[in-house]
Amino acid sequence: MNSSHAVAILITTPDGIPLVRDPKKPEPRYWKLPGGRSEGEETPRECAVREIYEELGLQLNPTDLKVIERQDKSNYTLTFFKIELPQFIGLKEIGNEQEEIKVFHSLKEISELEDSFPNHKKIINQIV
Repeated sequence: MNSSHAVAILITTPDGIPLVRDPKKPEPRYWKLPGGRSEGEETPRECAVREIYEELGLQLNPTDLKVIERQDKSNYTLTFFKIELPQFIGLKEIGNEQEEIKVFHSLKEISELEDSFPNHKKIINQIV
């Protein structure tokens, strides 16, 4: 498996913004933007569409994803995307890998969370 890309996706709707938390991770367990690593030869957009479907149950159109930021890491590139949806259609209660899903009311609420993933919180604070 080639994991040269990782993605994180900020999804906004009138109903709120979903974040995920993996209960299998060691403490501290952070709320984070949904996303993950690429599989095979996936592009960042293909990876984002797959990850959102696996974690949240939502089907996205890859052309609707807007790049917010790219970060070059030592062995992969992290791409942050943003997408606005009119509503959640098919939002799961638990992701495929047992991730907790919670819908927050606003970016400001997320920016004030004590237990949000620091790198994702930095991006959200830039938007707020």
